[in-house]
Amino acid sequence: MIREKIIENVGIIYLDRPEIINSLNMEMVKNIEKILKKWEDDKKIKAILFDSLCQKGFCAGGDLKAIYYDYLLNDKCQNKDEFYEEEFVLDRYVKDYKKPIISHYFGIVMGGGIGLTVNSDFIIADESVNWAMPETRLGFVPDVGVCKHISKLPQALGQYLGLCGESLSSSDLIKYDLADIYVKSENYDKILNILFSLSKKYDGEKLIEELKKQTQKYKALEGNSKISKNKEKIEKYFSHSSIEEIIKSLEENKDDDFAKKTLENLKERNLFMLFLQFEKYFICKNLTKDQVFDLDLKILKYARKTGTMKEGIRSLIIDKESANWKEKSLDQVSVEKIKDLLGIEKLYKER
Repeated sequence: MIREKIIENVGIIYLDRPEIINSLNMEMVKNIEKILKKWEDDKKIKAILFDSLCQKGFCAGGDLKAIYYDYLLNDKCQNKDEFYEEEFVLDRYVKDYKKPIISHYFGIVMGGGIGLTVNSDFIIADESVNWAMPETRLGFVPDVGVCKHISKLPQALGQYLGLCGESLSSSDLIKYDLADIYVKSENYDKILNILFSLSKKYDGEKLIEELKKQTQKYKALEGNSKISKNKEKIEKYFSHSSIEEIIKSLEENKDDDFAKKTLENLKERNLFMLFLQFEKYFICKNLTKDQVFDLDLKILKYARKTGTMKEGIRSLIIDKESANWKEKSLDQVSVEKIKDLLGIEKLYKER
């Protein structure tokens, strides 16, 4: 499931679980950490590359079926939060890693795959990228520290992505500083050859600096955006100061196809988590990356304890049907619990 290879002075970690697009399980998380620790102390290794041997993409996120059966339904499991705890240890380790990390985005790039790599020093993205954080449909919120990056986006876009789980293309990633270079897939090997060559001469920040310079000749022209055609509508519906106003605005414009489809999308999601994610977008602006990780783990544990995670995974992944969420309307959401989880005294609209 995890393969390692050294070319010149670059240590390559390949995700290799093609049958489920490299969905991460405990074994993979521990193996990645083990390899990184080995290479951190190896003077020959100057940089790390995260890549995939699956043709469909880099990583579809965490292995939700394993989480469901091995943890959520397993009465013999003593620590039902173990996977997320270990995953967060790895993601924090990658964030603070002593050597440069380069990541290759293509095809499906979601959830835990983003959390693993979003703090890379150099992210290469090609024309096939489909990047998304769809967690509100799963009974929790965008996690693995990614909301720190979402909170840097313009308000309407950040809310749209966080609440609706909609996807971005490589052009979008470049525009919003979520990737460093957009290249055509046929030029990826040329980028790698530059990296391998540079690793023989440079290390640290100088290696990344040279990599950015020397790969510019393979930079592709801006491709198709997944959001540009709806930019004005995203701005119209998602710039409000509360989740209630967003939903009200969508409901009042059902004759607009975008509003109608977006409202249907949101109605499939957990209302408590939508409310929470709306407020979390603003909170994460003023938190450090480590504080966001702490908050994410706190919310995941809450989602697990209250059963929203279990119901989300059951409905979407296991039984493939609409979820039966506890809250049927926004007025049933506990505002006090939202404030407690986020550590705030006032909601955004009250501040």
